[in-house]
Amino acid sequence: MEGKVAAVTGGAGGIGAATVRRLLEEGARVAFCDLADEKGAAFEETLGTADAFFTRADVSREIDAARFVEETVARFGRLDVLVNNAAIRNYVDVTEASAESWERVLGVNLKGYAFCAKAAIPAMKKTGGGVVVNLASVRSLVAGPKCVQYDTTKAAILGLTRSMARDHAVDKVRVMAVGPGPIFTDFHEKRAEELGQTHDTYKKEFGVDTMLNRPGSPIEVANAILFVASDEASFMTGTCVFVDGGQTGM
Repeated sequence: MEGKVAAVTGGAGGIGAATVRRLLEEGARVAFCDLADEKGAAFEETLGTADAFFTRADVSREIDAARFVEETVARFGRLDVLVNNAAIRNYVDVTEASAESWERVLGVNLKGYAFCAKAAIPAMKKTGGGVVVNLASVRSLVAGPKCVQYDTTKAAILGLTRSMARDHAVDKVRVMAVGPGPIFTDFHEKRAEELGQTHDTYKKEFGVDTMLNRPGSPIEVANAILFVASDEASFMTGTCVFVDGGQTGM
């Protein structure tokens, strides 16, 4: 990734933060955004490099998505890689889901990806092409309990990825999806606390329905994102790489 510039949404924690670190380690300059102001600013300070910066953005707002890309190009002069990672979820079934919650989840998990890509692809074309990596999920294929909104948006990401790949291959822009399985992040630490479980107990149970009988870590997903975004994946576009311990094969 030497000499390349990447933009990562939802980059203040979890898979996003691990991706920011891996891209930096491989020589990229990285912009990342998040809604968590203090967390994002603290992570930027921890990174301690002029090759990375944080900005607050709500990607469900097209104006914020466009501004994030504009700030990246203004700071680093180009954009080569966009990682659409920001996502939210509610634990509801379809009878419990409100119109407002549908709008919010669709706005972040689906429209946000499209808004960021809309701004990023013209910037990539100016420097000869680039890569868009959309975070899908095992939930793109396998339903989870009370995850109707999240599962719906993640299934849609596969269609969005194929469609954008088809449309923008002529622009030398590859579009890939990466589908994480059960990945233990700070989100799941909070979820364990909500359920009255210890982190260790929740983590142990979290990955039992994978072939590897364990959950994955954010760095394992970040490594896959790094690969599909790199020139070593130059003949890959319009498809999804699952990082799920074999869960989708069971």
